[in-house]
Amino acid sequence: MADYEAVGLVEVKYFTIASQLLDAMCKGSNVDFLSSENYLGGRLVTLVIGGSISEVQGALEIAKHVNPEITADYLKGAVLISNPAPEIMNYLAAGKEDSQQISEEENQNE
Repeated sequence: MADYEAVGLVEVKYFTIASQLLDAMCKGSNVDFLSSENYLGGRLVTLVIGGSISEVQGALEIAKHVNPEITADYLKGAVLISNPAPEIMNYLAAGKEDSQQISEEENQNE
């Protein structure tokens, strides 16, 4: 996983709303989508983005204000981690690799 000046985590209820927020964040800021975690069958989604500190901060602000009716009820948290430790990046990469392996195994079983 590439080195990023900052990492942002956004936790939101429901996969469709997470997709809307991710689209707005990527369009409004120069950030990279790193990974996502789905819990409870997609009813709780954590998005992970990376980029410069100012770009990630801007993306998190976009997520908070993209649609006030949605974000007020469904946005559970948004946090910026500046200068993430290598262990954090390894943890995020490990989660992504695990989800890719599961997806590959599911495709082979079909």
